Amino acid sequence: MNEQDNINVLGLHVIQKLKPALPVDDIMAWLIAEYPKLELPQLLKLLNVIYQEGFHIAPSSEERQVYHVGDRELTASPQRVEQKA
Repeated sequence: MNEQDNINVLGLHVIQKLKPALPVDDIMAWLIAEYPKLELPQLLKLLNVIYQEGFHIAPSSEERQVYHVGDRELTASPQRVEQKA
């Protein structure tokens, strides 16, 4: 299995795990908490899988958040994820 296949399989798992947890007020914080061993590039790929799934996604706060992933930091606005409309 190559890296893209791994992301696709993990992406399906993430979607299955996310649906019963909805609504989620901060999807990046949720991903980091649920998958603490993943590195930032992998988390961003999973975030893309979530966006592609068609959920209703909107900013949950105008205040930017700093996310710590391993030895890296990501600054972004929290995104709320809800069931598809």
